Amino acid sequence: IDHLHPNPSCKVDNIYISRHCPIDQCGLVTSQYHREHGTILLLWQKEFMNGSCNHAPQSDLQLTAIIKVPLSAQHNPQVSFDGRRLVVFGQDHIGLIVLIYHVLSTREDQHSFSTTKSFPAQKSIQGDDSGGVTNLGIEHRVKFVNRIRQIGLGGLEYYDSMFMTCNERFIIVNTKAGNLVGGSSYCAATEGLFIIDLEEHA
Repeated sequence: IDHLHPNPSCKVDNIYISRHCPIDQCGLVTSQYHREHGTILLLWQKEFMNGSCNHAPQSDLQLTAIIKVPLSAQHNPQVSFDGRRLVVFGQDHIGLIVLIYHVLSTREDQHSFSTTKSFPAQKSIQGDDSGGVTNLGIEHRVKFVNRIRQIGLGGLEYYDSMFMTCNERFIIVNTKAGNLVGGSSYCAATEGLFIIDLEEHA
């Protein structure tokens, strides 16, 4: 997989584990950051999911997907992983953006994963799927489903810190463009928190 990873020897900066799903079931996500290549996310899961092979022996976690996050290398993005959804908050060449990926971890989610449409985009010259996803196994485990770009996601300079927290329904990020949301008559404050409803976007 060295040809798929721009810098495989780069140190692991963070490990993301679901708070509500055991590692044996959902796996984990590691991130590596390089100032030239940006952020690379790696999904580690077992080869066989529950129900996929009843007589399969216990296996270790394996690398199942590589995500070359299509964001600027200038900002280290915020990442959240709950076992079913991977959310990335960062900045690209246009501005601040939220990227949403669906992760297949159990057979119970097979139908919803299969029926969710990938975000329409052309493949890159490396053959990566939309959103920088490269699935390594026969069965795809990660799918890029949406990018959220909104006027309320803005105002942060390169020296400002980005913050994000989320659950199954909402994403909350910091913003310095709150006065632009819904028009100035609705919100006079500039700095604050911007809330995104995932039922409308993913």
